[in-house]
Amino acid sequence: MGQIIKIEIERAFKSKGLWLSVFIGMVICIEHIFRVVSPVAERPLDFYIYDSAVSMPASAFQFWVEAGSSNFEGALMVRLFPILAVMPYAVSYLTDIKSGIIKNYYIRTSKINYLTAKYVSVFVTGGFAVTFPLLVNFLITTACLPSIVWPIGVFTVNANGMWSDIFYSHPYIYIFMMLALMYICGGLLSTLALVFSNLVDNRFVVILAPFIICEFTNAMIRISHIKWVKKMAPTYLFNIAQTSPKCAQSYIVYISIMIMLGIFVYFIGGVKRETY
Repeated sequence: MGQIIKIEIERAFKSKGLWLSVFIGMVICIEHIFRVVSPVAERPLDFYIYDSAVSMPASAFQFWVEAGSSNFEGALMVRLFPILAVMPYAVSYLTDIKSGIIKNYYIRTSKINYLTAKYVSVFVTGGFAVTFPLLVNFLITTACLPSIVWPIGVFTVNANGMWSDIFYSHPYIYIFMMLALMYICGGLLSTLALVFSNLVDNRFVVILAPFIICEFTNAMIRISHIKWVKKMAPTYLFNIAQTSPKCAQSYIVYISIMIMLGIFVYFIGGVKRETY
């Protein structure tokens, strides 16, 4: 199985879709550097008022793209999250079926080995596409602005926020934990296209299905009065900024649902599917 996984990951990282997705994310994140970070870096003390408890010098944790400082680039990255995750390699399973390439794989290995390799490669590239531009933006921002954290209300992570104790004691660890969480969310979301590849026979539908589901979920689930249900809206799940406190239960349920869909619809459906 290791060899087939290696082949699939190599195919994935050579795909035009992956680098187009990364390019789109990088354009948004680099534009944010020039529009927001660069002007602030020229005058970081403009935000400081002497003897004021709520006005402090500009911080990298306050102005990077996912800091929640009312920047449209951060909101755009959240909205495009499903498309950026699916674009790299998620439709390749259906493409392999329609082109007949899958037959060559099934001659050389078992169905479950191929399906596992495809799942791993789609997960890896989906997570990479949504987090790499954010990582680059964060690193550039920290190179331009001081990495200071003040224990006052200038950050979107309040005392009730998820992992807030980590943020105020070890902010870098917090950011990388959040990026890792977004990697998992993006990787699992991209596998939703694999699920739909067993249900429909149209590449356009497979690519757009995760985005449509996310938008529908945003419209419907946010009206819930149950906190963890409301926080499962993609605009909360896929946003690092905690403009309102996150809920760990929401991520646990989301991850569990995506894994179950992968097992029962993708893996079991793929094994049972006849290839002609």
